[in-house]
Amino acid sequence: MVQNKPLEEIITSLPRKMRGNTDAISAALPAAIPPVTLILLQSYLKLVDNLDAEIRLLEGKIRESLAGKSRELQILTSIPGIGFIGASTLIAEIGNVHDFEDADKLAKWAGLTPSVYQSANVTRTGSITKQGSKHIRWILVELAHIAIRSPGRIKSFFERLMPKKGYKKSIVAVARKMLRIAWHLLVHDEVFVDDMPRSKQVKLPKLPKKIQSFGINRIIELFSKATEVIIRDQNQEIFRLGLTD
Repeated sequence: MVQNKPLEEIITSLPRKMRGNTDAISAALPAAIPPVTLILLQSYLKLVDNLDAEIRLLEGKIRESLAGKSRELQILTSIPGIGFIGASTLIAEIGNVHDFEDADKLAKWAGLTPSVYQSANVTRTGSITKQGSKHIRWILVELAHIAIRSPGRIKSFFERLMPKKGYKKSIVAVARKMLRIAWHLLVHDEVFVDDMPRSKQVKLPKLPKKIQSFGINRIIELFSKATEVIIRDQNQEIFRLGLTD
């Protein structure tokens, strides 16, 4: 509508799933946009385009500055949830990973370890210390939110913690775990391999069109009543399924 296209053309250009709600879309959208509103919308869209161009330019500069860090980028982006921007931020914030004796030292430096309180013979832990760079904590928490969406070791770790710790503490724990994983992989020059067993996906064979038109449900129904199902077309056998197959 901002480009002065008719409503019918806009609806036709929508994804097929959305086209079923034609009435709701028509009711929600005005028949025409007032001239002043149209000017404002066009201005905002130009701003968005300019910002997208600036983002692409900055990403290009980042890639140039990390030209000698291709292996580190490869290692970090192998971890679930970490893409180019996340990996670039971690490299910039951490610097030389070998400056940290172990993964716990790195997690402590990042302020992702719990604070410890001691009184007499009592020791208790509190919230994370939040020492060090707030940028690395921010990016790791954002990456943790992405990582738990994908099946695997990290998501499984999060799901084990959730009932006991709640969402926020579990996300912070995932962020801390991801940082420890990153330290180990960078120090040992390894990529992430998720060793969790996955359910095996069985790909069914593609049936001929004539079989598909007969109906899979009908075949299953017949097979439940017999030990063998044979389908013929013009006296020629085109499909056979039996217990001896």
